[in-house]
Amino acid sequence: MEQLARTAPLKRVLKWQIVMMAAIAVFTTWWGVEQVLASIFGALIAIFNTLLMLWHIKRAVVTARADAEKNLSSAYRCVAERWLVTIMMFAAGLGALGLEALPLLLGFALTQLMLFLGNSNRA
Repeated sequence: MEQLARTAPLKRVLKWQIVMMAAIAVFTTWWGVEQVLASIFGALIAIFNTLLMLWHIKRAVVTARADAEKNLSSAYRCVAERWLVTIMMFAAGLGALGLEALPLLLGFALTQLMLFLGNSNRA
């Protein structure tokens, strides 16, 4: 299944996202404990997004196989679910948990940046 889905690049991105989360947590310690928790929560939003994408890719290999229509349907569903989960987690962090906005957004943005920087095609 690893060869069909090519999950290795995404797993590498996930490792870099975890490293980035740790770096952000260390960086925000001088702001205080609440800001560290907010930045970790923001980073976890991006990490959960990546895990959800990885799960959808593995699921598409099993369910869609070579069917283009099912693969496209799976891709749209993945995008919709990731978008919805991101909004719900931001609402939970900012609203229900009352976390600080700046460190939460900083944690999310920098960790999400790893998805774009770490997932480049290597020729």
